[in-house]
Amino acid sequence: MFRFAIVFFALSVSFAQAENALILAQDNSPLRIESYTSRYKKPDRVGDGTVIHRVGIANTSKDYVSAFGIGFYIFDAFKRDMGRPFVGYSMSGVEVDAIDEAAWEQRPGSAFLFKDYGQGLAYVAIVRMEDGTIWRADESEILKQIEDFEFSLEDNEAE
Repeated sequence: MFRFAIVFFALSVSFAQAENALILAQDNSPLRIESYTSRYKKPDRVGDGTVIHRVGIANTSKDYVSAFGIGFYIFDAFKRDMGRPFVGYSMSGVEVDAIDEAAWEQRPGSAFLFKDYGQGLAYVAIVRMEDGTIWRADESEILKQIEDFEFSLEDNEAE
């Protein structure tokens, strides 16, 4: 029984400090991000490793989606922006009312700084509809949410 308690405690501690993932709000997007996870992946041989992003996407429009791009902003363990946004593209279509899953591997400099305490933000960046119409995210709204997130990081440091 005592051995089980130690194993359980060790597992709960290791999961308590996992990377954090947040989905940005977008009311008018033809796709909705249903789920998002981000995690650090150590390098296979050499290098800094990568950040893995996984999303569940729902087509909430009335039309078939031919392709899409999901944008990601990441912050390291010290709550610092890890550089320009990364956009993962999928050329796989999404049927009306369907949910699809996609994953991308980002290679930022010093990716190991994302391990355990990193934070990822995800949003729908661009969508191509079957009729050729292109929907783009409102960048000013996305940037406002990112700024609010960065301010919340600073507020948490002051406490």
